[in-house]
Amino acid sequence: MIRILSILLIILSFSFADERLYTISPKDAYSLLNDKNTVFIDAEDSETYKKEHIPNSINIDALALQDIAIKNNEKQKCNYLPLCPKTASKIFSEKGLLPKNKFIIYYNELPNKASYIWFLLYSMGVDDKNLRILDGGINAWKAENLPTESGEEKKLPKTNFKVNPRYDVVASKEEVLKHVENYQKGVDDNTILIDTRTFFEFTGRQEMNEIKRAGHIPGAKFVYWRWFAGKETTYKPFEKLQEDIKRLNIDFNKKIILYCTIGNRSSFVFIPLKALGAKNLKIYTGSWYEWGNDENLPMEKEKYRKD
Repeated sequence: MIRILSILLIILSFSFADERLYTISPKDAYSLLNDKNTVFIDAEDSETYKKEHIPNSINIDALALQDIAIKNNEKQKCNYLPLCPKTASKIFSEKGLLPKNKFIIYYNELPNKASYIWFLLYSMGVDDKNLRILDGGINAWKAENLPTESGEEKKLPKTNFKVNPRYDVVASKEEVLKHVENYQKGVDDNTILIDTRTFFEFTGRQEMNEIKRAGHIPGAKFVYWRWFAGKETTYKPFEKLQEDIKRLNIDFNKKIILYCTIGNRSSFVFIPLKALGAKNLKIYTGSWYEWGNDENLPMEKEKYRKD
């Protein structure tokens, strides 16, 4: 009976702690550290992971996954999923993951690394109820004097991770171009295109390595991704984000397409918008890396939409 009650408490702590923004507090996460169905994922590079990580966590480098996607043109080959289903299945299976696992993803300084892994798992069919970001990352964990360790990654037994891709959460270049053409004709197609990069990137004042052009997609609305971040927490409080959405005039009755450079920062915005109630929400995973390198596609500079 005591064992059953303990399991129920673990399940409840995962399900209800900060669930509105898909985050989990360090203390609640710690209660799941020895739960066999819960996997902690460190989203940093392998060297950072080796220096210090949460005990028994595995390492999935968010930026390395994006390098794989770019190198192999995975997004373009697989209907703009962040990775091809076969690639994702292979990586997750080798890491010993299963779709039914509960996942707690954490980061060091940049929360968008964790949000990218969150979005990748979600796009491959993992239930969002089983996806959490450690609120405040590993720094918040250490602030609670919770244990860390160093050294090599502890390998889990290989599995067969069967993906169930969610194609409805990604947008293709063609879908974005169709919206741009409507925008240029003055046609309202009930779509909001949001650029989540920095203001200098948006206005074309900051050039990017490996990208031919600087600027933004015509008609895009500038919404800086860090506007959603908390000071010591991953996200601002739920109620404050609700106020911000009204101020930014983001209409959840419209289709919302997010983009950045490679889909990383967009994922950080995707999560709170979904949590706040956006139903038709997508990431253009090709983002500016694809759009800026295609000189046949239209672009704008300087223009800043405040509406």
